[in-house]
Amino acid sequence: MTITIKPVSSARERRQFITFPWQIYRNDPYWVPPLITDMTERLDLQRNPFWKTADQALWMATKDGKLAGTIAGIIDHHSIQTTGQKLANFGFFECIDDPEVAASLIETVSNWARQKGMPLLRGPFNPSATDEVGILVEGFNTRPAILEAHTPPYYPALLEQTGLRKFNDILARLVTRAPGDRFEDNIPEKLRRVAERAIQRPDLVIRTVNMKDWDNEVKMACRIYNLALGDLPDYVPITEAEFARFCSSFKPLVDPRLVLVAELKGQPVGFAIALADINEAFQKINGRMDLPGLVKLWWYSRRLSRVSFKILMMLPEYQGRGVEAALVLKVAQAIFQIGFKEIDMSLTGEENVKSTTFQSNLGFKVYRRYRVYEKEL
Repeated sequence: MTITIKPVSSARERRQFITFPWQIYRNDPYWVPPLITDMTERLDLQRNPFWKTADQALWMATKDGKLAGTIAGIIDHHSIQTTGQKLANFGFFECIDDPEVAASLIETVSNWARQKGMPLLRGPFNPSATDEVGILVEGFNTRPAILEAHTPPYYPALLEQTGLRKFNDILARLVTRAPGDRFEDNIPEKLRRVAERAIQRPDLVIRTVNMKDWDNEVKMACRIYNLALGDLPDYVPITEAEFARFCSSFKPLVDPRLVLVAELKGQPVGFAIALADINEAFQKINGRMDLPGLVKLWWYSRRLSRVSFKILMMLPEYQGRGVEAALVLKVAQAIFQIGFKEIDMSLTGEENVKSTTFQSNLGFKVYRRYRVYEKEL
């Protein structure tokens, strides 16, 4: 048995790299095939602004002549410059259930990182923190929500056998509405009181996103996003270009009733984003946006049962003053009016104690847990 690691160097090999997951997940009923066009753009050095300040290397593993795994090496110079911490990331890790293949992939990316002068390896990131992050370690029998990854149960053991250890966990939570549930029965009384008191403030306005002024709305949201997360350990501010790419990926899914902005005295101080979970429909089109795929996407997207509460951000000086509660209450009202049966809230790092406590108090239970690994080189 011969294992060979080969750099991806041609358009054909890049296509093989992108489509290899179909081999890994062909019998997994919970996997949501990604759009091939989206995966292609995400790895494109010209079209994805992330790569303007990051290095990329791609490899494929073959075993006895058959494709057996993929991995990417990533050096995010923007992150290194911001944090002062030198490290390399890995991503797009896919592998058959074979410890030797996994070890060869991790050894290859580790050697590449050492040659680049990096003392630490961390991942997976596909390719950045705003894309799919981590390996699934809990919740294998559940469907991932939009903008989440899904990986096989054997991946944690493969990675840990190579010397990688837990860096942190990232959590997805879920609430399922019972038939006949009333809105007032699903919102904690304390939250409702705090929210209603905030809503009565004459200087507070909660408005829907202005789709006609999308670019300026995105710039405003990027600023609040970076300031709100700035105190978290290891947080790297996202660039406007990368944030804009992230937002453009879900713009077609935006229902303005579910994307709200809070303004105090005419100035934006926070925002909330919930998205209909289009993954339910994406499972039906197998990654292809041809005519049959578009018809299926249209048909199944009319019957989505889950919504994903993706982002709740507030400027630090306004946190804990009731405005977050007001945003949650308004979004929750819209969710109930539309009629979604499940509410996903994802993703939140376990180190974000404020957010995890807030979600738990709302009754959300962890149903998927992702793990980011690291090892010293």
